[in-house]
Amino acid sequence: MVTKGLQLITAASIIVCFSLSVFISYFITNNKSLQTDMLCNIECTIINSDVDVDSSTSQGSNSPFLIDPGQLTKGIVGSTSDPKHDTQLIVLDKMTRIPQLHGFYDIISTQITKMYNDDLVFTISLNDDPNKNSRYETTYLWVLSHIDPLNNNNQIYTIIIPHFGIDSNFKIKGWCLAIYDNINKIYSLPLSRIHNMTNSNVEITIDPDLIGNIENFNYTTAVMVRVNDTFLDKPPDYLIDSSPDDDAFWSSWFV
Repeated sequence: MVTKGLQLITAASIIVCFSLSVFISYFITNNKSLQTDMLCNIECTIINSDVDVDSSTSQGSNSPFLIDPGQLTKGIVGSTSDPKHDTQLIVLDKMTRIPQLHGFYDIISTQITKMYNDDLVFTISLNDDPNKNSRYETTYLWVLSHIDPLNNNNQIYTIIIPHFGIDSNFKIKGWCLAIYDNINKIYSLPLSRIHNMTNSNVEITIDPDLIGNIENFNYTTAVMVRVNDTFLDKPPDYLIDSSPDDDAFWSSWFV
C-alpha cells in the first residue's frame, strides 16, 4: 500500500506540471510520462519555462514554424469549412468560472497546404484575432490519422498549439507548439515557443518528418480552453468549437 501510495504521489507531481496541451495527449494515450515543464525554442534548444516571452529571442530568422512568403504553394492537402457563431461551452471538467465566448474560439475554416519544399502549412481561420486571448489558456488542436490496411501501419499525430494569456497565472506566456506521436508515445517536437502569430489565423509550418512523412491522412481540429490556471492535474475545462463538428469525439477523450 505504501509503495502504491508513493507511485500515485509521484505520478500526480509529474502531471501537475502539464498544461492543457500535454493533458490532451495524456488522455489519448494513457502515457504518464509525456512532457516536462521545460520549453525549447524553435531550434529546440532547452530554455527555462520561467523566462518571459519578451525576454527570449528567436535563434534564427528562418524559423521552420513561421510562414516564409517566398515559398510557393504546391497544392492543398485538405480543407474544411465551419459555420460562424457556432461556438458553445461544452463542459469537460466541472468548473465555476465561465469564460466569455470570443471570435477567436470560432473556427471558420481549416486548410493544410503543401509547399514546393514539401513543408506543410496548417491554417485554422478564425472569427477574430487569436492574439486577443489574455486571461486563459486556449489550445488549437489537430489530430492527424493514417491507417494503411495493407501493412497495418497506423500513424496518429496530435499537433498542439496552446496560447497562454498574458494576464493568466501560467508561468509560460504566449504561443507554443508541440507535436505528439500517439502510436509511439513520444514527442516528435517537444513543447516549443512560437514568437509570432497572424492576426486572423492560427497558422504554422512544419517539416513533414515531424509527422512521419504521411501524405494521405484524415484530420480533425478543435479549440479548447482551460480557465483554471492553478490546478493543472485535470482535463481541460471546455470544448468550444471543432471542425468538422464532432463534439462526441472530442468529449470522449476525457471520459
